[in-house]
Amino acid sequence: MELNQVAESISAINTHTIGIAGEVRCVITGVDGEIKTDTGYQKNLILNQGLDFFGGGNGSSINASCAIGSGNSTPAITQTKLDAFIAIATGTDATSSYSYVDTGDGMYRMWEQKKYRFTGLGDININELGLVSQGTTSADYYLTTRVLPKDSLGAPTSLGLKTGETLDIYYKIHKVADTRDKTFVINVLDGSGGSVPYNVVTRPAFVGITDRNYITSSISKSLGMGVYTGELGLVSTNPLLHSSDLPSSIEVMESYTPTTYKIKTNFNIQLNQSNVALRSIMPFNYFASTQIRFGRVSDDAPLTKTAKDTLSIPLEFSWGRYEGTL
Repeated sequence: MELNQVAESISAINTHTIGIAGEVRCVITGVDGEIKTDTGYQKNLILNQGLDFFGGGNGSSINASCAIGSGNSTPAITQTKLDAFIAIATGTDATSSYSYVDTGDGMYRMWEQKKYRFTGLGDININELGLVSQGTTSADYYLTTRVLPKDSLGAPTSLGLKTGETLDIYYKIHKVADTRDKTFVINVLDGSGGSVPYNVVTRPAFVGITDRNYITSSISKSLGMGVYTGELGLVSTNPLLHSSDLPSSIEVMESYTPTTYKIKTNFNIQLNQSNVALRSIMPFNYFASTQIRFGRVSDDAPLTKTAKDTLSIPLEFSWGRYEGTL
């Protein structure tokens, strides 16, 4: 058996799309310890490179470091470097929030913040800055976000840093997920040219649970898959009536293609695995924990697998910029 989408334009079961956004605050402290400038939090631009980061291969954290520069061109999603690099600093003092607050729009908002301190730079003007996922020099840094600091009226402004003063940059990365159910129909192919339509429901899991949601890491191979004979659980839980756990070896993840902001992975369940009336599944992936329910269109029967069947389940994780309320 294998699962395929009815719609030819979709090649896999798409889990809930993740939205990425950022905010930045710049604080300059004088030699006397008094705050000289505080921009407050301002939204920034997630670059195409920043979205590509989540596909893997460009460091382990989208916010590992922060770079500052003196250029002032309008931020564009296609940029790969600052206009005029000055310095780079590693992030410290990480704080985060994973709590779920139901605001009525069905969105789960979480964030991680790091502080980046710049000292000993002399008299300089800072007009641009952005997060860096890897690299430590002007030649090798991988820029993931970019912003021009703004004044209280929202206009780009220059941050004048004098000798002996300290610049602290507080940078938040937000991750937003839709908690509402998604429904669609797939065809289950029997390997002999026949197919049976099944209704599919996808629902997030582990919403609000700190160690089940990664905010700033790239998507990685799942730790395995849970196969269940019971119904979907609440968004804050995993499915009930657990039948079996399958190892990570059943998953084959395809290589990420830059600028697509999605990645496909196939879970290949073998003859001797999960021979049950399969009602729901959940891959143990901390990028986007999703539980998935199967019900035959004709009578809502679960997807029955026997020792004579293999089962291939293709899933697609996707992400993009989040433009809504943080």
